[in-house]
Amino acid sequence: MRGVVLACGMMLAACGPSESASQKAMQVWVGKNMAEVVVQTLDGEVQPFKDLLLAEDMGGAGGKPVVVNVWATWCPPCIKELPSLDALGKSGKAKVIAIATDKDVRVVKDFLREQPYGTGMTVWHDSQGIVTRDKMGALALPVSYVLDASLTVVRVEAGVREWELEF
Repeated sequence: MRGVVLACGMMLAACGPSESASQKAMQVWVGKNMAEVVVQTLDGEVQPFKDLLLAEDMGGAGGKPVVVNVWATWCPPCIKELPSLDALGKSGKAKVIAIATDKDVRVVKDFLREQPYGTGMTVWHDSQGIVTRDKMGALALPVSYVLDASLTVVRVEAGVREWELEF
């Protein structure tokens, strides 16, 4: 129960001002390399972050910054942020990866089919947020990690951002 209360508090804190407690707590991830993190595609294929090091024409970031956003379909702030992330990806200024943490991947696929956006980002899946929580420290949603070309975290943002204005 204590963990649930802590997680709920972190989620609420993430939606606050940029200097919130969760924002400060997430800064411990700056400097960490994410190349060894592995999640799944929406089709259940193993998806290592290190694949982002490939040339862009092979699905990688091609030397661009990578914005990795952790979200869920049940999270209103997450849904509010997705169009901005999509616009950033379409602009070509960064590769955008959105990792859905819903338990059921069908819910994510159904949600995405109903949206007018989505072509500017790649959507991966982490059932119940286990990997994103344990390997990336994503205790609050939404949370975004800005990675450099070597997949090292250079910035972490807890809460909603207008991403097309950030780059």
